Amino acid sequence: MGQYEFWVAIAAMAVITWLTRALPFLLMRKSQAFGRLTGGKFEILGPALLVSMTVVIIYSDLAAGVSYWQMLAYACGLLAAGVCVKRTANSGFAVLAGMAVYGALLLTLPN
Repeated sequence: MGQYEFWVAIAAMAVITWLTRALPFLLMRKSQAFGRLTGGKFEILGPALLVSMTVVIIYSDLAAGVSYWQMLAYACGLLAAGVCVKRTANSGFAVLAGMAVYGALLLTLPN
């Protein structure tokens, strides 16, 4: 990879990282849907960090060309985490549930 492509990749990662961290704060100010999160600016920090980590991890595996079954495991893990966040409002439990579903599916689905 040449030096030009290296700096383009660094700039793209910087922009994507900034967007995944700043976008929830920008949306919170402009949307009534995030009205319940206006009690404190740090309440959105947990979900913003989860989204940023998820984007980085999934993008790196997608770029490596994972199989259909691994994609299904990712999707089910994300779904489980989303359901847990919605039902319990506990981001730590949602991460554990998503990891558990993802791991269980990786062990049971064919490679």
